[in-house]
Amino acid sequence: MFILAFAFFYAIWGTSWTFPIVNINYSYLWFGTALLAIFFSNTKKISIDNFLPLFLIGLCTILFFFIGIPDNLTSDRSDDFYYLLIYVLKIILGIFLIFSFINLLKGEEDLNLFFLVIAITIVPIIIYLSYKYLYVYDLNFIGVQVDDSLRGTKTFKNSLATSLALIAPFLLAGFFSNKKKVIYFFAISALLFFIYYVNSRSAIIILLVEILFFFFLSRSQKLRRNLRWILLFFIGAIVISGISLSDWIMKNNTFSDSGLPEYFQADNESLFETHRGFLLIESLNGYLDSSLVGNGIATFRIRPSNLDSRTDTHNDYALLLYEQGTLGFLLFLFLIMWRISINSKLLKQHNNRFLEASSCSLAGLLVALMFVNLIQTLIFWTIIAISYVFSAIYQNKK
Repeated sequence: MFILAFAFFYAIWGTSWTFPIVNINYSYLWFGTALLAIFFSNTKKISIDNFLPLFLIGLCTILFFFIGIPDNLTSDRSDDFYYLLIYVLKIILGIFLIFSFINLLKGEEDLNLFFLVIAITIVPIIIYLSYKYLYVYDLNFIGVQVDDSLRGTKTFKNSLATSLALIAPFLLAGFFSNKKKVIYFFAISALLFFIYYVNSRSAIIILLVEILFFFFLSRSQKLRRNLRWILLFFIGAIVISGISLSDWIMKNNTFSDSGLPEYFQADNESLFETHRGFLLIESLNGYLDSSLVGNGIATFRIRPSNLDSRTDTHNDYALLLYEQGTLGFLLFLFLIMWRISINSKLLKQHNNRFLEASSCSLAGLLVALMFVNLIQTLIFWTIIAISYVFSAIYQNKK
């Protein structure tokens, strides 16, 4: 039963922000889910060298926490230090969450149940959000916030779309390998419908990368043929819906009369402050000032040029470089690449669709970090944890 409840939490709330349907602070759910998972778990053996990267990340997170303390304590807002504490606790709990997954999902049957419940859960959630935004609020997009006083907002919609895109490979694997094909079909359809109406180009790119990765990983000729048609259909749908590269550039860069994006013009302060391109440039400049260990966790949002907006980078690679330097950046990048490598070795010995999906989702995660801030979220650590689960299952089988 706890596996079902855990899957429910994951399906509804994949990002680190407010619970989509009921207005509950994310921190309580983050802590509560992780702690409950640890409390109900049992000990299960897995080789200690698998956890060395996690130990180093945890150790360095504490180091970066202390580096970030002075700036956060001396900032003009009292809640900045609280944000720093929450950020660090989420990463530490994320590491513990991996142990919880290993203990809770003890075999392939548990994994099948976990993904099946996710497939069942996300359909009514997407239907509810679609009803609220498209009919009640009469808007042309679907978002996350359902507070009627706001009458619909685009806040965090890309983050939820990214989370769903990272779930997609597991739904696709369930469809091709599970007898509950109808459930997975409706879940995949609802997911694509949501991503289309959210109009999240980052989620579309993630999906394309995952499908391509799935295509090259799969040893099944039948699955490869099916994926080829799915990929062609997906590309065709993108073209038909008018999502082209030129349209994307024009919408995101807002070209000026001179032909250059306006965020390169110093006299345009609003775009200069908020545009992702400028945030990237500013984070890299800050990285050069302290390239080895960075400026400390939660310091980018309180930098002087942020003008009290508390804007983050919308790019975890840039944020890691600014706040945790080369050391933190390489640790997180190594963790993801290493888990892909471990999965690839397991795939040579075991033909498992969900294992293939795990590799695809990890590849999607590498892309997702370019568009949103995820390393402090439940979905980031869940994608990592699922890879660890497969290592534990097949190691114990030996």
